[in-house]
Amino acid sequence: MSDLATLVDFLTTVPDNPHFTADTLMIAGNSLTELIRSAAEFCEAEPSIQQIVFIGGIGHGTKPLIDHCRKEFPELIKGDWELLSEAEITQAIFKHYCQRPLNFRLEKASTNTGENARFSRQLFQKEAPKTFWLLQDPLLQKRTHLTFSKEWDLPLTAIQPLSFEQPRLRTFTDRPHFANPQMDNWWSTEYFLSLVVGEIRRLYDTEEGYGPNGTGFIPHVDLPTVVLSSYRRCQNYLAQDLRN
Repeated sequence: MSDLATLVDFLTTVPDNPHFTADTLMIAGNSLTELIRSAAEFCEAEPSIQQIVFIGGIGHGTKPLIDHCRKEFPELIKGDWELLSEAEITQAIFKHYCQRPLNFRLEKASTNTGENARFSRQLFQKEAPKTFWLLQDPLLQKRTHLTFSKEWDLPLTAIQPLSFEQPRLRTFTDRPHFANPQMDNWWSTEYFLSLVVGEIRRLYDTEEGYGPNGTGFIPHVDLPTVVLSSYRRCQNYLAQDLRN
């Protein structure tokens, strides 16, 4: 397994919880329209889901999200989409594929993962859900899970990342190539490297990271030796972190 494949595998592995149920799905802002459509189809077929929370203002994923929409769902694009939040765009895609009545909440101000978690919690003055599904770009899913657990003051087991297919990186030449070739165009080369290497930097509990020894945004994470070794060899890819 290549170093980048090792990092992708670590970031996108989610807890196995086959008996998890919840009536709420949180969709954190991301650029992957196929993921949003899969979530809508999941909710269309899953009657236990009663509430969807769309989360995200205008951030690093907004332009890629609109670009993907132009290619995949041009019929949904409207003239004012450049001014819309990720939450509003995500809701439009979701409602196109999920027709059954649901309770929708929108959080339209957050611009990073910490704000995604904190501002979404503030939507609930009372009767906040004690368990929920959480959807995010699979490369961001691990840190998002940790952040929501901390900000919502819930155990990790109360929040289940919603994953439809784990990305398996096969090769990386001029761009990433996955076992499922439909994923090859999910991320531009620069954005992919920024996410993969940048996420490990954020998870690594050092002064530069987001753990207790850094910003304190997430709890301490023990990174496996093989992941740390691969990360060190991949740091040169992070010459430009597009999210900074």
